Order: sequence, then structure tokens, then C-alpha cells
Amino acid sequence: MKKYNLVKLVLLAVICAGGVLHTQLAKANYNSAFNKEAYYAKLENKDIAKTSDLLLDTHKSLFLGQTKAGKVRNISFLVYPKKQTERFSGYAHHWVNIRMLKTNKVYLYTDKTTHGNYLVQYYQLAKRQGKSVKMGAQKIHISYSRYGNITLTYKGKKLKVNLKSGQTTWESNKVMPQSQRQFKSRVPKVGTQKARLVKDAKRYLGVPYRYAGRDPFGGLDCATFVNQVYLDVTGKDIGGMTGVQERLGKHCRVSSAKVGDLLFWKIAGQKYTYHVAMVIGHGKLIEEAGDSVHISNIKARQPQFAIHMKN
Repeated sequence: MKKYNLVKLVLLAVICAGGVLHTQLAKANYNSAFNKEAYYAKLENKDIAKTSDLLLDTHKSLFLGQTKAGKVRNISFLVYPKKQTERFSGYAHHWVNIRMLKTNKVYLYTDKTTHGNYLVQYYQLAKRQGKSVKMGAQKIHISYSRYGNITLTYKGKKLKVNLKSGQTTWESNKVMPQSQRQFKSRVPKVGTQKARLVKDAKRYLGVPYRYAGRDPFGGLDCATFVNQVYLDVTGKDIGGMTGVQERLGKHCRVSSAKVGDLLFWKIAGQKYTYHVAMVIGHGKLIEEAGDSVHISNIKARQPQFAIHMKN
């Protein structure tokens, strides 16, 4: 009996040790991914002035983020389960995202998350390099040429985007501006900037939460959502990660936050914030969290601090 109990204790110790090791590895992997994300955030150009979604065929579209001069900073290639039209016709179920860095390199990732609904696997490419990744069950190959072209090959079809000019070809055919789609309704142009920020943010109600998503047709996360709203209304790129946005201004009390200001959440002792939302007035905020973009009461959500935005 004593021998049996001893064996049980040894087995239990091994299991516990294995559990601790697994937890430590998981935490190490999480921290590694998060640190890589922070590294890329610092190297992004943050000068996007306009975004556009171009319909490629009935089940695919291309979302571009460009500077005033037309240089491409963001490429999102999206695949949809349902037939698409020139109007909003439902959300994509898979995408790959490619972003330009100040180092003249690019980094890419797909919608596949690595820790539940959070964090993605990043890959970096220099010129003359390529990478094959899975987008859903299908493989997609991305290459970066010496001439500054990004080429995506998906199911034998090729999409080519020139990073300097934004010129795009799909199956060797030039993609024309009239292929551009509107998301639900137009960006508001009438009223004060604060009023337009609120109205524009509400256009995105119901957009699904997708960690690191950059296109409302495919999904957004908390930071890319507020960035998209500010891009729409002000033409300013405030960054697509909370670690960048929390440095936009002086931290202030939540009680002093005005319409259009940003609210942040942070775990005590942690270096970075983990969530952001926008004040819309009457004690409410709008956020991309949980399943989709929605409106919440500020008091119920208990953000730690706010940042006054110049509106």
C-alpha cells in the first residue's frame, strides 16, 4: 500500500512538473509574440492617409492603406464565403495582411491566432524573399521583389501590388479605381469633427472582432478600429496598436475625457496597455471587443486612464 502511494505521489509530481513547464513555455511563447508585435509597432511608418477596398472577383477583395503620395503601407487580401458585389455583402472569413516597415522590409500574418483569439504569427521579408503560409485550409505564397512589388499567389492566381505607386494587377489585368467598394455607408462629411467621429464609429457597429485585422470587410481589433475611424474622419494614422496609441498625448483622468478621446485599459505592473476604446458622449464609449463593435457604459467598463485627442 505504501509503495502504491509512493508511486502515485511520484506520478503526481511528474504531472505537476509537466503542467508548470507547459505553463512556463506558453507564457514564454506569448511574451515572445507580444514583444515581436511591439517591435513591429515601433518600425511602422504610421503615415497612411487613405484606405480603399477593391473588389477583385466575386469572392476576393484587396484592402490598401496608402500615403497621400500613393505609397502602399498596408495590403490585406481577403477571401469571402459568399458572393460579393460593389456594396457591402458580408464579411471575409480569411485574410492575409502585409505591412511595410521603415527598414524597407515587410512583415506579414494571417487571421490565424496563436493564443485563443489573440496574437498572430508574424513573418518578416526582405527584398528577393518569399514565404508560403496558410490562409484557412489553403496555402498562399507572398514574395517581395527587388523592384518593390508584392506578389501573392493563391490557388494559381496572382495579385501584384507595387509598394511605391499602388498600381495593382489581378491575373495580369490592372485593377481600376472604379472597383473600389463602400463599407455600408459613406464617411460623414457634415458636422463638427467630434460629431463625425461618433457617426463614423457607429458605421462599424457589428464588425466582427479579429485580432490584428486591418479591414472592416474582414474584421478589426480594438486599436485598428479606432485607427480606422480617425483615418476616415481626420486622415491621420494614429497607429494600429494600443502601445503606440497610448503615447499620443498626456494621460488624464477618465472623468475628464471628452467625445473623441481615447480610453485605455492596463494590467498593474505590465508595460503595455491591452485595450482601447473611444468616448462618444453621454457616459458611453464605443469599442471593438468580444464578438464585434458595440457601445458600452464607461463606468461599467472601468478604463484606467484617458488621452485627450486634438479634435
